[in-house]
Amino acid sequence: MPIVGPALLLSRADRQAREGAWEEAVASYDEYLTLFADDSDAPRVLESRDTLAAMLTARAELTRRREEVARLRDELTSLKEEGTRLREEGTRLRADATVLREEVNRLRDERVQLRAEWTQLRAEGAQLRDELTRRAGDLARTRQELAAREAEADRLRADIERLKQIDLKLERKR
Repeated sequence: MPIVGPALLLSRADRQAREGAWEEAVASYDEYLTLFADDSDAPRVLESRDTLAAMLTARAELTRRREEVARLRDELTSLKEEGTRLREEGTRLRADATVLREEVNRLRDERVQLRAEWTQLRAEGAQLRDELTRRAGDLARTRQELAAREAEADRLRADIERLKQIDLKLERKR
């Protein structure tokens, strides 16, 4: 590895940072700090390196959060579909109950048996409503989580913007 002077190495790192090659810029800043830790530009290099590293970490976190938001949206869609299916099932069960009531009127001699069946259907309907209520609660919690994650993503975007501004100010000072 050829020996590179501090000015050339620092120039290369700054150019990489300006051109958006942030991982390479962090590596170059690290190399500079390893080779020239006592140089007068070392504090600025350390600050630039830390800023870029923090920005890269924030970008990775933002990517992870976006993937999580996509996953949560898929899950939300699935829950909505399940809610629709449960509502349709509830409608079907209510239609069944109506048929059973009409049968009770026609078949008085089987009234006791049909009332027992009706009671059973009502219990099933209550269970379905309970399940639907639980799923609605799950859906509400998922929406809250999604809103919280979107707010976190917004905060991360704001942090990235602040980091960019800091980096721009540092570049202007040079």
